[in-house]
Amino acid sequence: MKKHDLAKQLALVSATALVAMAAQSVSAHTGIRDVVQEGVVSYNAVNISHGCATNAVAEGTPTTRLDLIAASALFPNSPDPTMAVVTQLDPTTGAVLATVDPSVGLSNDIVGSVAGAGFTNLGLGLVQPNLFPNFIAKIGTNAAGTVINRGFASHNGPKPYASAPIYQSVNSSNSLAPFRVGPVAFKPTSCAISLKVRVATANWCMNGKGNNANPARADIWIGHMTTKFNDSFVMPYNQADMDAGKFYWPTMTIARNLTTNPLPAGCGAGYNLVIEPADADIDANLPIPFGPAPTGAPKVFWPSTN
Repeated sequence: MKKHDLAKQLALVSATALVAMAAQSVSAHTGIRDVVQEGVVSYNAVNISHGCATNAVAEGTPTTRLDLIAASALFPNSPDPTMAVVTQLDPTTGAVLATVDPSVGLSNDIVGSVAGAGFTNLGLGLVQPNLFPNFIAKIGTNAAGTVINRGFASHNGPKPYASAPIYQSVNSSNSLAPFRVGPVAFKPTSCAISLKVRVATANWCMNGKGNNANPARADIWIGHMTTKFNDSFVMPYNQADMDAGKFYWPTMTIARNLTTNPLPAGCGAGYNLVIEPADADIDANLPIPFGPAPTGAPKVFWPSTN
């Protein structure tokens, strides 16, 4: 089975916002740059710290890494509430306190969220590049018929343009992939002290069906395997870590302002709220579809979805 159409990593790399820093960062993971504050619009970014490797060695071990050619991401803001998983975590230990019924979702905690509907009020926006319009929004529609962004995919530009999106030596530098979210606010009656938004992401370093069996073709950043993304060699963990249940989600934390919006009496320490895309959502919307690369990107074909 080929789960290698998976080319998506929250790597929306703008022609002007791609920032390269000359430092080998093989031990770092792809993640979200900043904590988001309650009630404000945040211009945030995915931090891509390295390119793809075979994972024949443990994550963090110095090894040759390939440059990214594409990246994509999927946020847990489907209008279908069954396409997200919501949990409450202990703020000290991180243990799961409860799994929230999809019909309830974030309706008890987040302003604007309603029972029976998905988290469509995340306010996700895309930061477009100045040179190459090669970002593909994953579009959804909420109950009112309003179009929402679900995520994005980005391809590198022509090789002569060193500043084109993603065309950087990501194997030896840090790159920022910018996006906008918010404002998100907590209901005064909620006991949540934060909302952790887990984002399914993928970095793509090889293309074409001929590379489907190459373990260096991609890095997939999700918290566990799914039906399509079930190849341990493209997950950025070594096998021992995976066997031990150690997984990694790129996570954007939205912090409650406990000064202006304190917890109600009786909440104790409260809980951290977590939302992540469901497996079916990841499998359907994280891969970049098979077909020719967009205008401005190298003339190559992305892998098939079978």
